[in-house]
Amino acid sequence: MRTNFDHEIDNNPQPEDAGTITVTATIFGDDDDFDTPYTTRSLSIQDFFGGGDENEDSECQIIQELKCFLQVEADIDEEVISDAMKKLVVYIDGVTCSTSSSGYSLGCALAVQLDLFPDSQSQIEEAVQVSFDETSYNTRFRPASKVVVKSLIRKVYKKKIEKESRNKNKKISLEECTICMEEFKDGGRLVPLACGHEFDEECVVKWLETSHVCPLCRYELPCEDQMS
Repeated sequence: MRTNFDHEIDNNPQPEDAGTITVTATIFGDDDDFDTPYTTRSLSIQDFFGGGDENEDSECQIIQELKCFLQVEADIDEEVISDAMKKLVVYIDGVTCSTSSSGYSLGCALAVQLDLFPDSQSQIEEAVQVSFDETSYNTRFRPASKVVVKSLIRKVYKKKIEKESRNKNKKISLEECTICMEEFKDGGRLVPLACGHEFDEECVVKWLETSHVCPLCRYELPCEDQMS
């Protein structure tokens, strides 16, 4: 399982949110039980790094909550969780350090996104990880506009016979949805994006609830906050 990170900085938070951090974890995969994001309680950034804690080896509240979610609820291997938490701390340190160009300051509210991708989702993972240092870095995890998503064209898929199997001349199709990695079903509903890529309707609608970009090419749809 691989990890990916993103963040948003609120420069004008509510007084009670100033100087705090929250982490939202999402597990992408075939199991619908674990595709709902889990968000930790907020914690001061000093407490996240153990400021003022006599026990330097103690884990902060956020790390404890994430470990519990990943291990107990999602049954992820302890070594994988430990590696993800180490990377999370390094990422947050990079965002909040004094030499960072992220625009973060102690009075801001920081929201961090942690995404975990099973090995079977490697195609999606690679697309999400591409060019995070480019201008689209801070916008990848903004939901697409609900109005735009509803207006997307839906079409019924008709299976295209791509090649013939040697087993009793059975013909098979090679087309599949690159989100769920399953073959398109004859008569199923597909959603073609303007970039030309097509996905199962259910898969791409769920994807656009958290990210406004195409899973493969980063084509951007209008964001929810742009339409409000």
